[in-house]
Amino acid sequence: MVDGTFVSESTVNAMNDETTSSPDTSQPPTRSSAEIQNWLLDKLAEELEIDRSQIQVNEPILAQGIDSMHVVAIVAQLEDWLGIRFSSNPLEDYPSIEALSQSLGANDEPG
Repeated sequence: MVDGTFVSESTVNAMNDETTSSPDTSQPPTRSSAEIQNWLLDKLAEELEIDRSQIQVNEPILAQGIDSMHVVAIVAQLEDWLGIRFSSNPLEDYPSIEALSQSLGANDEPG
């Protein structure tokens, strides 16, 4: 009984699950390369204040008119979104949206 109202056992169990369970933070969420590419397109378009269709995914990000300060901000947001930390600037090894998203994304190909 809760506040004078009878509650079923399944409702009590569900309430307990909501209050006692915590998200698994041991593994970062797995994102596909397509999800990462879309996220990067959205962020870059937002920073450049342009339509995302104007962004070339296979061209270097720095060649598309964004300055280094915005890149630092986007990389920091990407780290937070992916739940990882880069040991160095990922754009040095993967300068385009396409290359970066493919390197970070889960394998999209069927096994």
